[in-house]
Amino acid sequence: MPAFACRRAAFKLLLAALLGGCASVPPPQSRVTPQRSARALERRSLSDPGLLRFMALQTGMPQTASQPWTLQRLGLAALYFHSDLRVSRASVQLAKADLQIARQYPNPSLQLGLKYGSAAALMAPSPWTVGAAIGLLLQSQTRRAAQTAQAEAGVRAARLLLRDARWRVLAQVQQAGIALWSARRRVRLQQRVLDAALALQGRTAARAQAGMDSPLAAALAQQSAQQAALQQSRDLAAQQAARVALAAAIGLPDSALQGVTIDFSALDRAPPEPGAACLSRLRHEALERRDDVRAAWQGVQAAQAALQSAQSLRWGGAPSIAPGAQRDQGVNRLTLGARLPVPLLNQHQGQIAAARARLAQRQAVLQQIQAQVLARIEQADADLGASQEQARQSEQSIAVNRSLLDADVAAQAKGLIGPVQTLRMRLRLLSAQQAGQQARAAQWRAFSALLAALQQPISSLDERRSPHPSPQPAAPRAATHLSHVVWKH
Repeated sequence: MPAFACRRAAFKLLLAALLGGCASVPPPQSRVTPQRSARALERRSLSDPGLLRFMALQTGMPQTASQPWTLQRLGLAALYFHSDLRVSRASVQLAKADLQIARQYPNPSLQLGLKYGSAAALMAPSPWTVGAAIGLLLQSQTRRAAQTAQAEAGVRAARLLLRDARWRVLAQVQQAGIALWSARRRVRLQQRVLDAALALQGRTAARAQAGMDSPLAAALAQQSAQQAALQQSRDLAAQQAARVALAAAIGLPDSALQGVTIDFSALDRAPPEPGAACLSRLRHEALERRDDVRAAWQGVQAAQAALQSAQSLRWGGAPSIAPGAQRDQGVNRLTLGARLPVPLLNQHQGQIAAARARLAQRQAVLQQIQAQVLARIEQADADLGASQEQARQSEQSIAVNRSLLDADVAAQAKGLIGPVQTLRMRLRLLSAQQAGQQARAAQWRAFSALLAALQQPISSLDERRSPHPSPQPAAPRAATHLSHVVWKH
């Protein structure tokens, strides 16, 4: 009977352990299928109530879908819809889970033993030996602290990468908005070119029939009108493609932007021209305080902690002890088992070498990211300077051609010249205006790329608004202040 009671107690302990593990299984979540995800994507729109609540939370003002959609409001919509940010937020949650794993203590293990001694069956009260022990893993504090530091660095890096993804999404919306604004301006200018070319074709054809002009001139005018119509078709296709690209940058289907009024009035003026001192200061800050640079620095810290964790295992892994009790042939006995690693064949040198290599790799990645940031800043600065010079030359050309057109219009009113010369001069002015529009669009593209490379708002480079920006101390580990996004859907 005592042996049977011991076996029954051991079975109850085992059953309780198994049932406890089953009880901790979380309930299954709702299934996500490609069909449901596709339907949700196709139903997205700028009138989504969740989007409007999100925008109101960020701006502190009530929002409606009927308000004009500026690039700033479209940027907030992208922060709500874009899938890259959802992936980045999931990465933050995963990093937090890794930190929770690093902080939790290892569970003890239940060790059960049962043996039958046939030789002692006639001499002992019972031939059965039943025992149980609790195994405890003794983790070193150094390894535990290193693992926690590595996980904490991973959480900080994930949060910084989320902020960096936010900058990238906003930059994509800005560039796509500039492309759509430029495409619309080109369509309007090309329509005026087409109207003038058709008028010139009609005038030239009439003069050729009257014998006042050659048939070749009429054919050339007709060819110019056909080329203008073809260019108009191309510009309309480019406008549609730019609208699709803007919708993709926001995370919406193209149908969500059809019929939506987008306010591009902020792009009608020239972008600000940053001074050399301001740009030098912001470039220095970007090389140390951009979110991706700081995330790479957190990667270096995580690699350093991983190296410390590997070095803590140089003399073997964590030992374990297992205190317990046995019912041995009718006698109760206390037991104590221990497991000690014996590092005879290796001292964890391979893992330590791999950790050192990962640390060197993370340091090289940090320098690589800084080099890429510097190249982006310098390229955007060079493009901005070139586009500004082209814009100045275009403005001069537009001014000269406009004055010539005004002179031709005055001469035509006096009967000194005919309408053909005035139409040709008008086409020259429209061509200069098209070149000016291209230069202005290149200005905004370069300026937007410079802002994205510096990870700065437009006010930081607009010296007309902040003539003396105050420098801030820079350090790779310090946290910089940016407008945080509150993710409440």
